[in-house]
Amino acid sequence: MENSELITKALNYIKSETAKSEITIDDVASHAGFSTDYFNRIFFAHTGFNIMEYIRFSRLKKGARLLRLTDKDILDIALDCGYEAHESFSRAFKSQYGISPSEYRKKYEKEEPLYGDFYNDTVGARLLHEFKDFKIANSDEVIDHLLEYDSLKYGYASVCFRVNGGVALYNGDDFRDGFIWFTEWDGRFEGDIICEDFSKIAKYLKIFSDDRFDMIIYTLKDDEYIKSSLQKEGVFVSDISRRCFNAYTDAPYMLRAPEGVSMRLLTYSDFELIEKYFERKHSGSSRVIHLKHELYQRDILGNSDHSVFMFGIFKNGHLIGISDGALQRTHGLVINNCIVTSLLAEHESEELYKYAFKFVTNAALENGALPVDDTQTPNTPIENKSGAFNSEELGYKASVFACLIK
Repeated sequence: MENSELITKALNYIKSETAKSEITIDDVASHAGFSTDYFNRIFFAHTGFNIMEYIRFSRLKKGARLLRLTDKDILDIALDCGYEAHESFSRAFKSQYGISPSEYRKKYEKEEPLYGDFYNDTVGARLLHEFKDFKIANSDEVIDHLLEYDSLKYGYASVCFRVNGGVALYNGDDFRDGFIWFTEWDGRFEGDIICEDFSKIAKYLKIFSDDRFDMIIYTLKDDEYIKSSLQKEGVFVSDISRRCFNAYTDAPYMLRAPEGVSMRLLTYSDFELIEKYFERKHSGSSRVIHLKHELYQRDILGNSDHSVFMFGIFKNGHLIGISDGALQRTHGLVINNCIVTSLLAEHESEELYKYAFKFVTNAALENGALPVDDTQTPNTPIENKSGAFNSEELGYKASVFACLIK
């Protein structure tokens, strides 16, 4: 466990220092608290990488991310990744990816980059090194199983697994009897337990019980049922933090727009309007830059499967609000996740917030998507949702609670 925490510290240091042209084993070992002689052997045992290999791997992965997420010049990307020249970066990049940086950018220009494409690359190796009784399940088989078993309950989780990357670990003969999907966030492991058997859930909670792990179960059972079921298996729960996923499976709403109001999908040609809107809201400069790239990919490069799903709210022809979600896909399932609406202060009203929410829900249904609202937790004041309404008022129904167990 102690070595695991120090390895995590070393990995975070490497990722934060990729712009430096010179990072040595001594630098990383010293930062993590290892002696240099011992460090390379321990690092390899935990990650499957030699330390200098991983430094190079991390730099080039950052380069790949910048090539797909930005329109930066390749020389600038090289400098950001700790290379002093375009040529040295290009040689190293081709050695790792098999094609040049410019060819890579061209190859992936229409594909939406996912978090898992660039992160969570050592999670499986590090956990298997420490928990040797576990095995890795094939990710595609896991997602297929979840969607076949209960797509309403596990559809949102399946999308997150695909987007965020990570690894499915299980012990026993078959992952279908229960598994844990692990990802890493800010140096902590999140373990999403997918299992219907509370005795097996309890075993997983006992194994992954220290402070490095946030363990989550998916259920519609109430707190008392969860606590009593786990207590019977010797697991005593002090706290359960819940996040509710509501889904809409009814017919489209019959809508009547408020007077003077219209809504439509925003495109790249609307970007000047979008930019001015965010300026008036005094927020979102980094969001605007990223959004421009997303809309360019979808509308100019023709990536029709891109997840951006943003609608303008117009009053008498003027943009007064934006309502958006994300059409996220996995293995044939499409989910419209987390509709968020913002309005200029002078136009805010519960009527308009609810209308926008319903409008985007209808648009999701027209696109063959399952509308999901994950903005509610039972103990969160409803005022924290734009328009101070609960989506259950509009026909959404709880499909699952993601329960963080402490």
